[in-house]
Amino acid sequence: MDEKNQKQQIIIKICCVIAAFGLWLYITSVLNPVKNYKKNIPVTIINEDALEQSRLALVPGQKPYVTLTLKGTINDIYSVNEDQFKVVVDLGAYVTKKGENNIPVQIQQSPDNIKILNSDNLWVKITLDDLVEKTVPLKVVTSGKAKDGYYPGEPSTNITDVSVKGPERFVKLIDRGEIRCDIDGMYRDLNTILPIQAVDINGNAIGEVKIQPKSAELKIPIKKAKSVGINIKTTGKLNNNSVLDKITVTPEKVDIVGEENIINNIPSLDTEPIDLGNLSGDEVAAKLILPKGVTLVNNNGFVKVKIYSNSMINKNISLDIKTINEDNNYNTTLDADKAVLSVSGLETAINNLKPEDIQCYVDLNSMKEGEHKLPVKVNLPEGIKLVSISPENITVNIKKKVTSEGVNVNQNQ
Repeated sequence: MDEKNQKQQIIIKICCVIAAFGLWLYITSVLNPVKNYKKNIPVTIINEDALEQSRLALVPGQKPYVTLTLKGTINDIYSVNEDQFKVVVDLGAYVTKKGENNIPVQIQQSPDNIKILNSDNLWVKITLDDLVEKTVPLKVVTSGKAKDGYYPGEPSTNITDVSVKGPERFVKLIDRGEIRCDIDGMYRDLNTILPIQAVDINGNAIGEVKIQPKSAELKIPIKKAKSVGINIKTTGKLNNNSVLDKITVTPEKVDIVGEENIINNIPSLDTEPIDLGNLSGDEVAAKLILPKGVTLVNNNGFVKVKIYSNSMINKNISLDIKTINEDNNYNTTLDADKAVLSVSGLETAINNLKPEDIQCYVDLNSMKEGEHKLPVKVNLPEGIKLVSISPENITVNIKKKVTSEGVNVNQNQ
């Protein structure tokens, strides 16, 4: 029984919906009664240029609209759209001021079958600002990377400044005019015309102003690049008994750009000569000599040169005098068994010099029995110079050896 009642209730509801829909169709299609209806209509701003006479500017981004009370039949009311209306606010027809202005609107076009009940009292709020103008520098911003082995030179434009004009609140944000160019993969000189946009200090575009001129000619030289070494050129000698040890340069290589037929013949760059006798320290900035048609990449034209030097010093060393090429059949005695050597050299070499690094001797080759005056000879390591030796000569007494029975050794042979 309950299930049957539920089915009957559903049938009744369906019938009610159908009846209501049919009644609505009858009223709208046959009776078509008159009805009031409110509709929002956008307002077009005209004669904006007239504001310049008052040094005012329209603040961009405003989208004024009015709410129209429409009267018409249901069919007409529901079928009307905003494109059938033309509602304008004329900025040149009224006295305006900086800030918010209430300005009446004019309905220039509307459907003939629709009546507007509130057409005589329609206003919109329009915000104006002071019209200002200023000149800002023009900058070029490049993105991307030129083809491998090529490098872009300094961009240039046919103008250096641009003029921006508009509402004060936007003009005061502008830091510069900017041209943006993508050079990715390029290997030839670029010569083109690109648009200019106004940007703030962070590079954000400000589109609410007018910029003049709107475009500029941009040139970017893109040349062959090459990495070359550096030749350090010097003149003169170091002062104060100093000897040049080595010279280093930072950076060791620099990148140059130019026409391919020019830089292909440049293996390295020379510096201007450095006067070693006029140094005030061990570091100096040396200027690079650039051939005609060649420029540097990421370098100010100078390299840092460091001069390493060593002082020349003297040192006295006492050494035992040895004998060489001595005949075993003879006894040898020296009138001096030590020699004092005065040597000179670089401080590091002298400080590291050891007695065992030096040979000090007299040569007894072919010496026979008797007394001989022989020079004291010295062999020194490379880089060490002998200044003096004392004594320069010594007396050597050579005698034949004898056996315990008094017989000369040579007689028994």
